[in-house]
Amino acid sequence: MNPVPVGATALLDVVVTPEMTVRFDELGPVHPVYATYTMAKHFEEAGRKLLLRHLEPGEAGIGRSVSVEHLGPSWVGDTLRVTARCVEVRGNRLTCACTAVDADGRELGRGTTVQAVLSEQDLEARIGAPARDRTGAHRTRPGRAGSRA
Repeated sequence: MNPVPVGATALLDVVVTPEMTVRFDELGPVHPVYATYTMAKHFEEAGRKLLLRHLEPGEAGIGRSVSVEHLGPSWVGDTLRVTARCVEVRGNRLTCACTAVDADGRELGRGTTVQAVLSEQDLEARIGAPARDRTGAHRTRPGRAGSRA
């Protein structure tokens, strides 16, 4: 990984859609507001945007951890800006502080992400090939008969 300066940022602009609201597989729709788990996804995406600019050929990044403190609601149609800011690089790990702010400047959430950088070859060896075939059925990974990817 090329050096990532502390303070470097990446931005992700998001318009909240119905698919981003709180709904669970078994329970169905719960609240018509931006879901905490969607915020976590957007924090990871913003951090990944920052990381991608610094990867060397043959390297790949993978999420290691994410934390989210959801401070306030936003609704379908609201525009949000997610910012990931590098706060630490230690070895092969990039840590970003993340925030989500609405169009009025109100902070809706904050948290952190940590991504690890590996060689593409090492990452492929750890997670294997894509886990689904064209029909959507699960395939076993090489060397792991009977396991689900």
